[in-house]
Amino acid sequence: MKVIVLLAGYGTRMRPHTWSRPKPLLKVAGNTVVGHLLDLMSDITCEEVIFVVGYKGEQLESWIRENYPHLNAHFIVQEEAKGQAHAVWLCQEYLDESEVVVAFGDGVVKADYTHLAHSGADGVFLVKEVEDPRPFGVVVLDENGYITKFVEKPKTMEHRLAIAGIYWFRSGRFLFQALDTIIQQERTTLGEYFMADAFQVMLENGARLQTMEVEQWADAGTPEAILNTNARLLSVGYSTQDALERGYSEGFTVVPPVYIHPTAEIEASVIGPYASVDADVKIQNAIVRDSIIDTGAYIENCVLEKALVGEQAKVTGRGKALFVGDNSYVDLG
Repeated sequence: MKVIVLLAGYGTRMRPHTWSRPKPLLKVAGNTVVGHLLDLMSDITCEEVIFVVGYKGEQLESWIRENYPHLNAHFIVQEEAKGQAHAVWLCQEYLDESEVVVAFGDGVVKADYTHLAHSGADGVFLVKEVEDPRPFGVVVLDENGYITKFVEKPKTMEHRLAIAGIYWFRSGRFLFQALDTIIQQERTTLGEYFMADAFQVMLENGARLQTMEVEQWADAGTPEAILNTNARLLSVGYSTQDALERGYSEGFTVVPPVYIHPTAEIEASVIGPYASVDADVKIQNAIVRDSIIDTGAYIENCVLEKALVGEQAKVTGRGKALFVGDNSYVDLG
């Protein structure tokens, strides 16, 4: 089974962080977004993994080769932002009769990946039922559980099975033929080629497509989403297990769950809940909760909540001397 991971987006919703690095390398719960995804997909990344990169692609290749040297990795550069379907189409030399999984690299998806190939269908789409489907692409199923239609950002609440951005196909060649059809016919939306159009071609060509529910799906496409993903991952086992003991011994307070890198230096501070503190971070006299503090950052004399602090950044405040009388109210916000 081959795996294609799409990492070529510009990450405009995550600026200014993504001015200096690609979005899949943003940190969350002790690893990068793409690192979490590769760990969860490790059972099916034994053959070939093809990464489609774009902006800052050299950083992605360097990081993946350094941290996942066991992967038989190939890198393809998408020079022009022509959409997801175009990105997969560029992988045509790898799209043969072998099974292939296509994964978007801007989310963390936990699923039983080894079960994908057990289906008798031509393709399987990982999905999750959501309360509000309007921000997502959704699928419509018939009475036998086969997909009959794809709807991008539906206007109604009728269909709630949102596509989690990971797909399995029994034949990479069959997928390529559908992609090639929409590109040759120039089926674009706002100048980009979308996977949903290729999937619709597959249906028109008689493909049997099914769905499989994911165990967990956490988006990492916006600041709010990446903070929610950080909190969720910390809550389900990605936290530092000895953080409380470390706090006792080093003189700071921990409110679990948190992730604290072994090289972080923390003094007279409160960390957590839902805080990730990366390597070589220094924190003094601060409160940090529901935040991600990236490598080498310096935090002093401040309260941070729902903060994303980038690499080598410095955030400082200052203490205040107060003389507050009885029955007073002071707002320092």
